[in-house]
Amino acid sequence: RGGRGAPGARRRCARGASVELKMPDGSTHSVEVEEGQNVLDAALDAGIEMPHDCKMGVCMTCPSRVLSGSVDQSAGMLDDTAIEAGFALTCIAEPTTDCTIEVMETEGDLNDLVDAMMEAGHGKRS
Repeated sequence: RGGRGAPGARRRCARGASVELKMPDGSTHSVEVEEGQNVLDAALDAGIEMPHDCKMGVCMTCPSRVLSGSVDQSAGMLDDTAIEAGFALTCIAEPTTDCTIEVMETEGDLNDLVDAMMEAGHGKRS
């Protein structure tokens, strides 16, 4: 799930990937993500509204959970603990297989992501 990939070696799905997006409002969308394209750009190109801001994997406003399949997010700032817990940032997540991704709300659910990162050795949130 949501792997980072080896440094400098980007694993990509040669044909692109089919991604099912489970939205915070309960709706589901399917989107085809081309090779080298991230989930956020593919969704926006398909007319799907997605939370985002910087599009560089830094601002943390596009959090998600990879429920099945895998993505390469080696260009982002999530640590291995958050990635192993299934978290991903859609702006830098490039599918390496067909996958299902739960789009998180930028408020509330983001606390889970922050907690996972904090528990990885960056202290505990109070």
